[in-house]
Amino acid sequence: MSRPFRRVVVTGLGMVSSLALDREGTWSAMLEGRDGLGPLTRLHLPLEPAQVAGQVAMDPARHQTLCERMALRALEEALDGHLFQGDPDRVGVFQGAGTSGLPVAEAYLEARLAGERGRAVEPAYQSPSTVTDALARRLGAQGPRGTIMNACSSSLLAIGQAWERLAAGELDLAVAGGAESLCRTTYGGFSCLKAVDTEKCRPFSRNRAGLNLGEGAVQLVLEPLNRALARGAVIYAEVLGYGASMDAHHPTAPHPEGEGAARALAMALRTGRCEASDVDLVSAHGTATPANDGAECLAIRRALGPAADAVSVTSTKSQFGHTLGAAGAFGAAAAILSLRDQVVSPTLRLEEPDPVCDLDCTPKEARARRVRVALVNAFAFGGNNVSLLLRRWEGR
Repeated sequence: MSRPFRRVVVTGLGMVSSLALDREGTWSAMLEGRDGLGPLTRLHLPLEPAQVAGQVAMDPARHQTLCERMALRALEEALDGHLFQGDPDRVGVFQGAGTSGLPVAEAYLEARLAGERGRAVEPAYQSPSTVTDALARRLGAQGPRGTIMNACSSSLLAIGQAWERLAAGELDLAVAGGAESLCRTTYGGFSCLKAVDTEKCRPFSRNRAGLNLGEGAVQLVLEPLNRALARGAVIYAEVLGYGASMDAHHPTAPHPEGEGAARALAMALRTGRCEASDVDLVSAHGTATPANDGAECLAIRRALGPAADAVSVTSTKSQFGHTLGAAGAFGAAAAILSLRDQVVSPTLRLEEPDPVCDLDCTPKEARARRVRVALVNAFAFGGNNVSLLLRRWEGR
């Protein structure tokens, strides 16, 4: 017996970034060509050579981590006053996780090392699912919860899994996205890998030297098209499907020819029943690391063929850094707003492209263009690749 297949749309979008604490403020700043990168102040790491990061103008609250606070703020914007009327068993929450409550554990350890007793109860209550649980409590959601820890593709995979459950008729509403805050462990880890640039990052550039770390949150509200139409909801975009693949190549480096990433892109197109020539925009992973950008451009060419020459590519990481577990959701948010407004956000500081990055990577300035179909990429450590396919909502 086959399951029903329902069209799924995005009816809510909330953003908290180092550019602004809301969706439209962030998007306006992006189109103006501003970035949210600046001197590292969230963490005191004087021995680290890289001191540039994307930091949100928000702090943890009492009994609430920064990840929780950012995620809940993004959720409120995404809901826009909508209160779900229906069976709470059919509401799901799917989140990409990274640091979650790790800064709380770091603070406790720091206190103990300094000879203080510390409060063990706070880190004891932290887990990778802390943000997922906080959002579910806010929604009263009693359906499935998924906390994805798949490195930098976590939140995009979370959106894809939410789409699957909705399309299969198992849910009536889902919230999907991710939240990430800076912490010593991840900052030090990326620094040890020599993956962090001491200056503002330059995706796709010949002289790129690494990423800048960032923080923030994005939450999407997804629901079946028929329900969205019935309640007169604002529809931002339609989710057509996604693809996921594994390089099986290296613990941190991508496949140099982008083989696995190309399979994820091709799978997204097959799932969404789109041709390569339908794609207008790729919201790229675009980390500005020497290995990633070239491999990603090769993957786009492998998957799209000659149609790649007509596609606009952009990297949001040039504007608010690499938000790790939340990065895929940020890429999806930018693509959704491009579909809505028919404009592509810029890749900043792209002065001299690397010859292997021979695509139109939207250098320095936003560009108005027709955007009907978009792909969003998130390619994580371990070769965990995810690509999401979105379509502009045109009323039918």
